[in-house]
Amino acid sequence: MSMSPADLTETIAESPWAAWSALVISAAVILAAAFIIVWVFKLVTQRLGARGPRGAVFAEMNKRFPQVIFWLVAVIGWKAATVAFFPYDVAPLGEAISYVLTLAIIAVIGWLVCVIVVLLIDGAQLRQSATSGDQFTARRRTTQLRMIRRLIVAIIVVLTAAAMLLTIDGARTFGASLFASAGIASIVAGLAAQSTLGNLIAGIQLAFSNALKVGDTVEVDGQYGTVEEITLTYVVVQIWDDRRHVLPSTYFTTTPYTNWTRNQTEVTGTVFVEADYTVDVPAVRAELERMLDGMPEWDRRSWGLVVTDATGGVAQLRASITAADADQLWTAQCKVREGLISFIANSRPQELTRSRVAIDPPAAE
Repeated sequence: MSMSPADLTETIAESPWAAWSALVISAAVILAAAFIIVWVFKLVTQRLGARGPRGAVFAEMNKRFPQVIFWLVAVIGWKAATVAFFPYDVAPLGEAISYVLTLAIIAVIGWLVCVIVVLLIDGAQLRQSATSGDQFTARRRTTQLRMIRRLIVAIIVVLTAAAMLLTIDGARTFGASLFASAGIASIVAGLAAQSTLGNLIAGIQLAFSNALKVGDTVEVDGQYGTVEEITLTYVVVQIWDDRRHVLPSTYFTTTPYTNWTRNQTEVTGTVFVEADYTVDVPAVRAELERMLDGMPEWDRRSWGLVVTDATGGVAQLRASITAADADQLWTAQCKVREGLISFIANSRPQELTRSRVAIDPPAAE
């Protein structure tokens, strides 16, 4: 008479040696099966991903999914093997391991959902970058999609943690006891989380109000740099010397700051040079025009040179130039400053700033 699978597993579990042997063998078989499944998955997605642009999704799946698929197969298989073959004489240990594996299954499922969501959002971001001809629009959408990605991932993590907590016996009773002291706890939690919640709301506001985008050139706290990252609670600004200025999101909603590229990347800058009253302004203006004609950083939108001040025997010349972005403007300003100083000092040294002293003749005796 043949035995049913349930009778067979019960018979094995009653014998400690047979149970441990079956448990170890099943765990090894499940591990090998997980490796084989991942190998087949990578092989299929690699071939499908080699079909040009239409296979880009499969190429991304080949990079992102193997690890999570491996652990999903492994923990589900180990959970089934633990329930089926764990020895009866150490049943409490088996229950504990089974419970840990249940938590692991919930965590891996949450991980899988995160990977799927991130893949979809990253794909949408790539499509937006490819189809948007406007750099300004592309940067705005990139900032918004990054914020949406972080929000969804945070929600999935919270829901996964909640699902794991619901597996605890008596969780509802524990929750009821928490509600009994909710009056005081809510006040304390509200005071403690006020700053964090404020930064969270400010981060969402920045992402969707178009006030600040990744890649914007800003001036904050006397520092000049580019927005490198916008998170839920803080903003990272890369300073020109490669330092990172980390500011809370509420800074940009409560403190005035300068955004040079809010609606466009093109910028205008000025260079100031001082000279003597005798300076030949048309000659300096012609030299500036000659320099700009051979300068790749100048975008040829506009330029000019005027005298903005003249006090104490010193004339202040202001050269205005334009560039496609802030980095090129900085380089162009440095080149113009160096060129004008060199032109005046070497070609027209008599026009350098000077101090005049009047000496009265000695009084006749």
